[in-house]
Amino acid sequence: THLDYQDTETVMTEKLSRQIDGSEWSWANLNRLCWAIGSVSGAMNEEAEKRFLVTVIRDLLGLVEMKRGKDNKAVVAANIMYIVGQYPRFLKAHWKFLKTVANKLFEFMHELHEGVQDMACDTFLKIVRKCRRHFCFHQPGEVMPFVDEILERMPAIISDLQPAQVHTFYQAIGFMVEAQPDASIQGAQLAALMALPNASWDQIVQQAATHPSTLEHPDTLRSLANILKTNVAVASSVGPGFLSQLTRIFMDTLSVYRTVSGLVSEAVRRQGPVATRTPAVRAMRTVKKDVLRLVQTFVEEGVRDAGGCRAFADTFAPALFEAVLVDYREGAEEARDAEVLLVTAAVVERLGDLVTVHVGPVLETVFEPTLAMISRDFSDFPEHRAAFFRLLKAINSRCFPALLKLPQHRFRLTIDSIVWAFKHT
Repeated sequence: THLDYQDTETVMTEKLSRQIDGSEWSWANLNRLCWAIGSVSGAMNEEAEKRFLVTVIRDLLGLVEMKRGKDNKAVVAANIMYIVGQYPRFLKAHWKFLKTVANKLFEFMHELHEGVQDMACDTFLKIVRKCRRHFCFHQPGEVMPFVDEILERMPAIISDLQPAQVHTFYQAIGFMVEAQPDASIQGAQLAALMALPNASWDQIVQQAATHPSTLEHPDTLRSLANILKTNVAVASSVGPGFLSQLTRIFMDTLSVYRTVSGLVSEAVRRQGPVATRTPAVRAMRTVKKDVLRLVQTFVEEGVRDAGGCRAFADTFAPALFEAVLVDYREGAEEARDAEVLLVTAAVVERLGDLVTVHVGPVLETVFEPTLAMISRDFSDFPEHRAAFFRLLKAINSRCFPALLKLPQHRFRLTIDSIVWAFKHT
């Protein structure tokens, strides 16, 4: 296409006309053709690309009208959205078209035909990643930036989506918020974005403060896991701007973590290791893992400069380690979460010297318990293995002086652990 775009355009236009007249119509043929059209994005000059794309979309929209049956219409619509998502240069140059595409995707988010909602959410995320600035600035002829309009309409837009699709949607809006250069506007937009999950969160935390047993109810645990996953999705896209939201919920998050940990330990004490396989305990462990993932995501995506590192080391790290490490050491083997090791490794990787003082206590609490789990053979607890060696690597490369201050037997254990890692097939 770079060498002779007119030839490619002729081939593709002919193929498309055979889809429309029905002589080569099939889902597979249409999918192949549309994938090919999407794959040559950027190979034509802008004017030729615009002309070609307008022709393709007009013909495909005609095909949607022509076809009978929801399955056929859904396949054509999915292909239109795929092609549109592949041409960000065109979208950025034509705001009205970009806005129409976004609104069309919001319509698809209410279409219950199989696969359509997933396609709509994934395409929306893909487009926002590439055109985020266009959504957050005031466009000519608009009353307000489009992101503010979406935030007002949000409850209606997401009303028919499944939880995982809602998380994708939140992540997409997070990218728009991240593109806002004015910190005060960004903070207000983030607060508006998180208003729904925060209201549910506050309600659950207040109930749990007076009646801790509410955290054993399956519905409450499901809601908590969903709220935490929403926060993870937004933290991954908003980056450093997520600090205000994390600050708002952090201490409550750790107290939920402690309470749920206590309930898990109690269940294991009563029923033995088999308790970890029961639906109730699995739901509680999901909440614990989501808390750890939230902190890990913020450390990896939101702590970027020296000021951010120092703020995290002073404000969050001590409370985090205090809440999760002792719980890890004292919990039953089957109930220990590899995510504790991963979040600790992420903190060490990002903060380096600033957490050297914590390395001794960290190793004291997680080292021998984990070693006991993974040194019996080469196969049990595979996630803990990978996370354990990631933590060791992080400490070795970022906080080496801390290793030299370890008591002799623990330093010996560190060396033995690395030798043990050599033996893994």
